[in-house]
Amino acid sequence: MQMISKDIFSRLLSTSGITTLTALSNDLGYNENWGTTTRKRGSIPYEACSKVSQKFNVSMDYLLYGIDNARKKMDINELKVSVTEGIFAAVQQEMITLNKGVKISTMANMITNEIIENCDIETQENIKKAI
Repeated sequence: MQMISKDIFSRLLSTSGITTLTALSNDLGYNENWGTTTRKRGSIPYEACSKVSQKFNVSMDYLLYGIDNARKKMDINELKVSVTEGIFAAVQQEMITLNKGVKISTMANMITNEIIENCDIETQENIKKAI
């Protein structure tokens, strides 16, 4: 992966909603020709990227490399089905043994809830309606 100053400045401008390097320079607290000079030299504006990253809640990976690490939305129902199938397969293969009275669905809900609470994922619940 290569960092290209011109591309970084394009992402800084679009993320900030600013159209000129002069306005970007002023917005970030630099003198008005900072952006033009820095881009012409091909320098990487790390400090500016850090400021924009914090201000607009975008990743440094995106600003520096153009890599979009946006959180993926995950359907809770699909996650529960996958976890349930995994537990069922583990029980069938005798990799785990359920205690008496413990249901696979209960385990799946507990695991799914832990994943949702501890992982950086955005959830969406598609409620399935009976016909």
